[in-house]
Amino acid sequence: MKILIVDDEQSPREFFASLARNKGFADIDVAISSEEALTRVIRSQYDLITLDIRMSGLSGLEIIAMVRNMCPHAIIAVISGYIDAEMPQDVGGCVDLFLDKPVAPETFMALLDKVERMCEAMDEIQSLSTIPVAKR
Repeated sequence: MKILIVDDEQSPREFFASLARNKGFADIDVAISSEEALTRVIRSQYDLITLDIRMSGLSGLEIIAMVRNMCPHAIIAVISGYIDAEMPQDVGGCVDLFLDKPVAPETFMALLDKVERMCEAMDEIQSLSTIPVAKR
């Protein structure tokens, strides 16, 4: 499972990456800005992307549709201390879930478990193909 953690603050980046590593995931990228996140999704496909909203430069909201278009099968979790119930309507269609900061470790671990199960199910589905399918 490939993970991208996007947050301009070091503490949340390290927290989420540490939880993922402790769970046994090694393919973890981090981005400190929306611009860096876009560069990463251009170069690679991800299974899970966590995205902060308020960052210097472009906000997470400004790139979310682009991220969804470049990683259509990724689970995108907006994780922010500034989640507004009145998010722009076009944002909701690009996001799979919203989590308020601070996120409890058990909540993030449950998210990792569920995304991992989804990835395993997708691999099983693709293994049924009579013609080899490119891996994500």
